[in-house]
Amino acid sequence: MRFSFLLVLLSAYPAWSQSIDSTATVDLPTKSNFRSSTMLELGYGYAYTRLPTMRAFFKSNQIKEDHSLDNFAAVGFGYRRQRFKGSLYASYGIDQGTRSPNNTGQAQLIARRQNFSGAVLFVGYDLANTRNKRVFLNAGFGSIRYEYSVFRATNQAVPFQTILQNNPAGSVPSLFLTNNYWDVNLEISQREKRRDALQLVSRFGYRRGFTADAWQSDAYQLINAPSDRVSQFYAQFSLYISRNYMARQKR
Repeated sequence: MRFSFLLVLLSAYPAWSQSIDSTATVDLPTKSNFRSSTMLELGYGYAYTRLPTMRAFFKSNQIKEDHSLDNFAAVGFGYRRQRFKGSLYASYGIDQGTRSPNNTGQAQLIARRQNFSGAVLFVGYDLANTRNKRVFLNAGFGSIRYEYSVFRATNQAVPFQTILQNNPAGSVPSLFLTNNYWDVNLEISQREKRRDALQLVSRFGYRRGFTADAWQSDAYQLINAPSDRVSQFYAQFSLYISRNYMARQKR
């Protein structure tokens, strides 16, 4: 009986050893190790912008303003070497939608954002270098321009040939602010896997002007104009088009 039991154990041993070996040698893809990369980025984002002085002016004068988030498109170029990266970006605001005046008999003043644009230079470091992700901390400085027009929304019918003779009271065709700022953001991107790669990128950051600068106008020379210091929280979602390079082999 004992001999038969021993034969059964010996016959089952190959199956046990095969099962153990198969689970112990699970093949995972190797971590890509491209030494450097060049990147072209196309993105879309949302920004919450604070301009406290000008918005207090709008409020005190019953000027209606759109308080929605600023939508913007972005394009950039970057170069990474090992875990360090430098990049340059330009942002362009997407115009706010037009408003039709309400038929209330009252001509309401409206502030409409006409322009939002900027450029920024970043230096970043790869904090979390994982198998599938890179997490960069980026810091940089740039410049931003923010522009409004103020107009009175009416139902008045005006022949186009005489439109230049109509100048409703309270309208201001141009108000703009230019601020230099610092910027810090956290960037999460897919890790490059091939020599030529497409990678999804998310970026969450904050920028703030170095100083409060006076509002200006292309239409007037403003005297005693209010000053503002731009601050923005933003989220950006982009696509990297990258070319990646391995280290050169020593001969």
